[in-house]
Amino acid sequence: MNIDILKDKRANCYSVMVHISIAKYLEQVQASFQKRGGIEGQRDPLKTITAKRIRERMITDLQEGAILPPIVLGVILQEGEFERLENENIIDRKEFDAILSKKDAEDIFIIDGIQRTTALIEAVNKNSDITNQMIRVEYWLAVQSNAMIYRMLVLNTGQVPWNLRRQIEVVFKPIIKELQERNESIDIIKVDDSRNKVKPGQFKANDVIELFLVFGSRKEKIDLQEKLADEFTRQDLIESTSRPEFTEHFYKVIDYLIRFEKALDEHSFFKRQPASYFGFVTAIALHTMGRPGGDFSQEKQAEKWQDFAEHIEPFIEKIEKFDDQQRKDFVQLDMVQDLTSKGQNSKTKGYENRHFFKEAFKVLIEENFEVESMEICWRAY
Repeated sequence: MNIDILKDKRANCYSVMVHISIAKYLEQVQASFQKRGGIEGQRDPLKTITAKRIRERMITDLQEGAILPPIVLGVILQEGEFERLENENIIDRKEFDAILSKKDAEDIFIIDGIQRTTALIEAVNKNSDITNQMIRVEYWLAVQSNAMIYRMLVLNTGQVPWNLRRQIEVVFKPIIKELQERNESIDIIKVDDSRNKVKPGQFKANDVIELFLVFGSRKEKIDLQEKLADEFTRQDLIESTSRPEFTEHFYKVIDYLIRFEKALDEHSFFKRQPASYFGFVTAIALHTMGRPGGDFSQEKQAEKWQDFAEHIEPFIEKIEKFDDQQRKDFVQLDMVQDLTSKGQNSKTKGYENRHFFKEAFKVLIEENFEVESMEICWRAY
């Protein structure tokens, strides 16, 4: 079987186009499709009258031998697998299939083709003779999750327009997996899990996705309901995810967040004030990457990250050595509660508190983390 490979040099991905039988394709994406494309929260097959009619037409066409537009799958590779593609000018179909056979379900996800996959399943149920028909599948291979996100944001192939959050969700499962592999302290609570956060390092999956959006857009408030705001956020994320070190920095920020929360122990404001997570991440993003539209150069970002790490590390280590009274005096938790509880019935209070914490953490960073207590931070807003 022929295999067609092209490299996207900008996103550092490989596009691989192959012909595959319907039977083999459905077997390959079974786990991913059952999880709605490989992610929690992705849209189900469309159920509107129009969508059903289109899918019925697809099924009829398939039974008559029609060829569907290529389905697009994303695949996250290990470093060694990607280097193999880099070092060899030609890879044959047998080698490519061998690479895919080693992938876990969370490493292969449907970028574009949920509706066509649904049609294929329904068509096979009605007429099993079509399982040997061939379809085209395009695989996008990347070693970094942010490279896949960058590629999706710039060259989205979806036939039905997706909002920004949905696009991020598609490739977020590998990011969750990487987070958990890099940090034993993190515990991601899935969408269908009824557990609540009870200790540092626990995050609901939806909150991690939003923290990722906040970090990439450098805005504590993400309004995905507004189309214009969505487009501006998309542009900011394109700029951020274009940097190969982007996800590495995100993982590091989450690590600092967990360590900071642990160090504060029972005097932590993070669990009491969920808005503080978003303020913390936004403040770091602004400091190290620059404001949206005024992004720092790659060299300046590297300098900012190094300087930031040199100051936050001893800060966390200092708090870890505090006794209980010292932590209480340092945090000034009563002041936080007082300043963030005013006007609590306001519908916008959640976003106001995010802004409060963003400004507070900006002060902490500007002071190089050399503060006697958090009072100077809380009174900045």
